[in-house]
Amino acid sequence: MVICDSHHAVLRHWLHAADEEGRVPGEGLTVVHFDAHPDLAVPGRLLGRELRQSPDALLRALDIASFQLGAAWIGLVDRVVWLRPEWATQLPDGSHRFRLGATARGELRVDDPNDYWVLDDAWAPRAKLTDVVELRVDVMTLADAAQRPGALPDDAWILDIDLDGFATRNPSADRLRHAGLGDAELDRLRGSFARERLALAEEPEARIRDLEALLEAAENVSGGSLGEQLGGAWRLWRFGVSARDLLYFRNVFLRDDVSVGPRLMAEAGRDLVGLPEHRADARAIEATAAHIAALIGEDGIQPRLVTVARSANDGFTPREAWPHIEWTLLRALLGALGEAEVQLDAGLRPAPRASAER
Repeated sequence: MVICDSHHAVLRHWLHAADEEGRVPGEGLTVVHFDAHPDLAVPGRLLGRELRQSPDALLRALDIASFQLGAAWIGLVDRVVWLRPEWATQLPDGSHRFRLGATARGELRVDDPNDYWVLDDAWAPRAKLTDVVELRVDVMTLADAAQRPGALPDDAWILDIDLDGFATRNPSADRLRHAGLGDAELDRLRGSFARERLALAEEPEARIRDLEALLEAAENVSGGSLGEQLGGAWRLWRFGVSARDLLYFRNVFLRDDVSVGPRLMAEAGRDLVGLPEHRADARAIEATAAHIAALIGEDGIQPRLVTVARSANDGFTPREAWPHIEWTLLRALLGALGEAEVQLDAGLRPAPRASAER
């Protein structure tokens, strides 16, 4: 079991464990991934397969959102099971089979038309992808997996856990709070721009254009001339944002204590809606840890490697809750595994302990 800080740092340990076990390139591993986020973003640039032999260079090319598809591209992983908290809904439950490949411009893209990839400009039609690898992603809630023995693949080689799956912050929501918005206004924004309420096209390329127009309209409403504001409001109404909500937001943005300009709206508004935010008390934290422990055993999975990402310094796991989450999880995992060697990634120290945890 290895504890890391930023989530993509676990990839170094995945590579090391696979090499020690003699897993050859192209012999994909199955990862069971508990996290507030799917972490299945497409890497920002084309990766050379030789980076499998250069973990430092590979990690520099990836980030906390893209490391799993990077692992798939270099032949390390071919199946990911995302165990989501009930409040994380970026991908629908079920099995998703798709291809990851290179475009003629040397960009990595996937051919799955789900919003998660299409609205992140990470989709391309299969005919435009070359040198493809196939990947399977299964999505289910953690609670469902814990209550259904045999729900997880028995060849799960890695159990990967992000502490923000217990409780998570949304850094974009925090930026908007600093700009003067309160939780009630943030909740109203999330609800008004929720994907299920927006009239975006079904065809992927048209959906991408709709999103660009929607974001431009949102920028205009939060700043610019009166004509731009009115034009932006009309376009938002056409996309499904109610007139009542538009009037509400106009009044909010005109307040003296609110400084949400077009740039902040463009940068933070999208992730406000797209990323979850959730608080958890001690009882909920213990219940989540118990569900994770319930995955392990003769009727469940028997991972060869467990990786844990703190994600506190990246702004996702609440720093005040991080130590309690980590120690609660470790106790539950060690109880389920019976025996495990626990390591800290380079430069890390053990999480602080409260007196009750010593």
